[in-house]
Amino acid sequence: MQTKEIHQQLIPPQTTPQQMKTIIFIENLDQGISEDYLYRKFKEVGEIQSLKITKDKITQKSKGQAFITFAHPDSAEEARKKFNSQVFIRNTIRVKPYFNYHIADKKANIFINNLSEDADILELEQEFSRFGTVLSVDIHRDSQGKQLNYGYVQFEKKEDADNLIKRIMNHPITHKGKLLKLEQFKAQSERKIESSSIYLRAFAKPLQQKYFEKEKVVRAIEYGWSLIIKEYFTKHGQQVKDCFVKIDFHTRQPWTMISFESSEQARDNLEICEQQRTHPCINSGAHHALELINKHGPPVNSDASQAFTVAEITQAFKEMAQDHNDTFKGESENFFYNMVYSKNLNPDDRLILVQNIKEDVTKEQIQEFLSRFGKVIRLTIRKTKNPRFQVQQCFVHYQTMEDSKRARSEIYDDKNEEIIKIKKAFFKDGHVMMNILLSKSMRKEFKEIKKQSQSIFQNPGGRQLLQPPFGGNLPMMPPQMPFPPGGQGMRQMPPRGGGRGGPFPMVRPQNLRPPPMNTKPIQLLPNKVNPPQSFIHEFSDYALVQSRMEDFLKIPVIDQRNVLGNLLFQKVFDVVKDKEATKKVVGMLIDPSQFEIGDILNMFEDSQELQTYIDEGLSLIKEDTQK
Repeated sequence: MQTKEIHQQLIPPQTTPQQMKTIIFIENLDQGISEDYLYRKFKEVGEIQSLKITKDKITQKSKGQAFITFAHPDSAEEARKKFNSQVFIRNTIRVKPYFNYHIADKKANIFINNLSEDADILELEQEFSRFGTVLSVDIHRDSQGKQLNYGYVQFEKKEDADNLIKRIMNHPITHKGKLLKLEQFKAQSERKIESSSIYLRAFAKPLQQKYFEKEKVVRAIEYGWSLIIKEYFTKHGQQVKDCFVKIDFHTRQPWTMISFESSEQARDNLEICEQQRTHPCINSGAHHALELINKHGPPVNSDASQAFTVAEITQAFKEMAQDHNDTFKGESENFFYNMVYSKNLNPDDRLILVQNIKEDVTKEQIQEFLSRFGKVIRLTIRKTKNPRFQVQQCFVHYQTMEDSKRARSEIYDDKNEEIIKIKKAFFKDGHVMMNILLSKSMRKEFKEIKKQSQSIFQNPGGRQLLQPPFGGNLPMMPPQMPFPPGGQGMRQMPPRGGGRGGPFPMVRPQNLRPPPMNTKPIQLLPNKVNPPQSFIHEFSDYALVQSRMEDFLKIPVIDQRNVLGNLLFQKVFDVVKDKEATKKVVGMLIDPSQFEIGDILNMFEDSQELQTYIDEGLSLIKEDTQK
């Protein structure tokens, strides 16, 4: 068969287990290798039906991977035995069995841990085949191609995987002197989410500009850091699965992601950071980094070229070693660390939202105050969006958990006269609001939970909705609109947002259960009480309310509600397109048992939130109509 014809054939999209046994997958091919070259090499072990090197769609350059389909499974097995770990041109190739993960039974997948550095895939396959039909064994590798200590074995049947797990309870499996740790694969939703990685940011001084301008020196520094960190943990008997180091473009400081075998190891190392405000793995020097680079050799790019040569970076490293600003000393004023959290885990307790700061307090003043409780590595301050509040809020990130705890404890201590004095000077009415800040994704998630557990317009017991006392022929924007409260017996709801009706980010919920039902009858606004015409005309536009907020807040609260209801009418009608339904929804929105004045003001600021309230109001109206 001609190689040109062979190249035309592709692997079937739906390969059966039997077909997969005839296919091999090759990795780490040199870019100079052609399909003709591979054909001449691999035809020695048997008849080839198809062969293809995968290429980039845009550049058409080889990705360093290939698929070969043989006529017989024995040929594929022989190819793996003969060519795996052989050097083709410059690269050591890896030959694996092809496996279509899309058709696999994930419950027949076993996670293997504690593999030795020289673990052999073929020997592992033979060992696991005693328990059933093995479709694939895969050992994970790092970015340099080095085998890691974990991988997977995929059985054809779930029963075979179950059988293996049961057998190892009494008869553990040892491979290359290592006792293997095996556990059944679990989907992300079933797995207990625990991070086994830590994130260290800004753990060294900023890189000097003269080095930062040289790309190969930057790559060498990142590589040197990864070698230093791995060496430290190896000496201390800990296995690092992976260590990724990068120099931040803006701060010129390094950050790293270090992955361990277990979440326990990650937590232990995080505690070291908490206690020492640094980590000993990042205490070294440029001279030692250069020694490690010479020992291990420079890294290789994806196209098999060297990222740099030792000669190209030696002078810069020698100069750095003589400088007291040597980045490899690991000294930093803004060192930050954390577990690599999933969004479902708790937020970082060191990040705090401080609210109710007087608008004339400067960033420097609040930073000096908060710094007395611990090391502040970052602080941002901003004014609140709603002019009603005339206060500021700030986000403060403490370096350690203890700093954060101390701040939250001592600021609320009413026995400390000095703190009380500062609070009166810096915070409106001397009242401080502090909360651990949730991430954006967690705030969104909590909002959904709250929405599910607390219906905004709850109508328990199927009680009849109150009908607004409007006449049947009101104009589109009625000059007088005494909106009544919403449905009788509604739930009492807490103010929206982090503060009292304010547009602050949500904070950690203390209790997600719905609040107790309000059993007392709600006092309705008398039908005969209309807001004075002067208020309707005086605040005929929301821009006037904004610009004259102090005057607006001086009018009676009942009139404030009716003025805002009058202004909301058109916004709601634009969505609802029905006058009667609009009246009912607006009546709910200005209900004093549901929303405070600050909440209603926020509806003009947040159209998405207003839309949510309108949707739930319409839903309640529909339910009531059907009953």
